[in-house]
Amino acid sequence: MDVSRRRQRGPAARWRGAIAIAVAAALLAGGSAGAAPSAAPAGFVGISAQDVFAGGSKYRVKELEAMRAAGITLVRQVFDWSVIEPTRGNYNFSSYDPVVLEAARLGIQVMPILFNEPKYLSARPRRSAKSGTYPPKSNAAIAAFAQAAVRWYGPGGGFWARHPSVTPQPIGIWQIWNEPNLNVYWEPKPNAAQYVAMLQSASQAIHALDPSAEVVSAGIPQSSLGIPLLIYLQSMLAAGAANWMDTLGVNAYSRTPAGMIAKLQAIRSTLDGGGGTKVALRVTEFGWSDNGPGGEYRLSPSGQASAIATVIHDFSNDRTQLDLLGFVYFDWRDSKRYPGVPDFWGLHTGLLNLNGTAKPALAAFSAAANSL
Repeated sequence: MDVSRRRQRGPAARWRGAIAIAVAAALLAGGSAGAAPSAAPAGFVGISAQDVFAGGSKYRVKELEAMRAAGITLVRQVFDWSVIEPTRGNYNFSSYDPVVLEAARLGIQVMPILFNEPKYLSARPRRSAKSGTYPPKSNAAIAAFAQAAVRWYGPGGGFWARHPSVTPQPIGIWQIWNEPNLNVYWEPKPNAAQYVAMLQSASQAIHALDPSAEVVSAGIPQSSLGIPLLIYLQSMLAAGAANWMDTLGVNAYSRTPAGMIAKLQAIRSTLDGGGGTKVALRVTEFGWSDNGPGGEYRLSPSGQASAIATVIHDFSNDRTQLDLLGFVYFDWRDSKRYPGVPDFWGLHTGLLNLNGTAKPALAAFSAAANSL
């Protein structure tokens, strides 16, 4: 996304506000507003696939090829800061190089999440610390980390010079942190102004090296485990976030596809009403489970497939009204239980079962994505 495009978001927002009531009514009735747009841009269809980054070379190639066949053009992945900068100022991206390289061969974009600072850079207190993730104690540190990542993987980066046989696919979309409105990811308690200060530092650092980069905020979910999404967003906007994010990330889990679109419409209205008319949207996580423990996001295997197909078409049909740049499904494959953590629905949202066999959801996802 170039700078001029970011500056041109305001005019579209004026007519968005004029039709907001009619659009919301259509969405709540289960419909999809507007005629189908032109073909979705590259990077519109995304997936979260942590196990692909952790897997071996043959597995990685096989799975990325399967993703590309399923219409996926973007992979969202945590770039673990604690792994990349083990000692101050010494950055090592070798854990991520193989996947970035293979993704580039297939024309798949990578969207890193810059997250999880090293212990020596953390605001975590020495005593009485909570078990979740603390922010860095210095925002200058995440600015330096962001610039190191852009210098390696961004336009003209050292990584591409090291691999001249591959057509460069520079990383140009960077997400800053994950779910900071939840206690567990912003200890000791969420603070939107603090998050915006960190976002500002990272955004300025990235744009200083790559003015055309897209800086995406952390994915903000609706959850009872922290500050409600719209309240947190309003606080972000009051703290000046619209100046420092090109795109708002939303972890848009909802009971139904219609509910998800209605949620995005409410977010769009909140952005436009709070000075964020130039800020686009990305759904940086969504999904439904087909097995495992029950809950509002668990469906049957056929229900999971149907919901995924429906909402992908809704995302495409409504992307102009929402200024929606893309979506990321969570997850490519079911996950094993975390040590010491009970089983929960989020481990069962995959398009593949834990043993790698395809669910009905994969065929539904592929058909919908490849039709955009």
